[in-house]
Amino acid sequence: MADETVQLEPAAKCADVTLALSRVAGEVLETMFFTEAMTAECEHGWLSSAVSVQVAFTGSHFGEMWLAVGEEAVPPIASAFLGLDPEESNEMERSQVILELANILCGAILSSMWPESRLQLEAPKLVAWTSEAERGWHCCLELPEGRMAISIHLAGVSEAS
Repeated sequence: MADETVQLEPAAKCADVTLALSRVAGEVLETMFFTEAMTAECEHGWLSSAVSVQVAFTGSHFGEMWLAVGEEAVPPIASAFLGLDPEESNEMERSQVILELANILCGAILSSMWPESRLQLEAPKLVAWTSEAERGWHCCLELPEGRMAISIHLAGVSEAS
């Protein structure tokens, strides 16, 4: 396995996984959404009003990824991805961009964590953030536009992996 691969030991490797989550998220946000992300202290009061997405995955590993984007960050993130001024995108387009962001992040994070794995991502869906989303590995990020949170809950590993 590559040196950057994160093993399946959440308690022992929590700091490594948090670094991987923030590193991969930063790369995706910079290259595809033209913004920066810095690891931030977890303060979750804002999550109840965030736009939240859940992406389930199956295959050699199975579980789910949760993404929350602060309301104030959604218009500029969507506009940057679409190449529009913030007032030119509508709510439907913004929702679609956040769903796509979750899909891209999930694929990139899982590929970084388990590069030899065989995974299928289910269609991302908009959901309300719950405390259940914070199980497993979690990191909070600060963007110039607002906040973002990412959680990965690994439910298991397939016997065939």
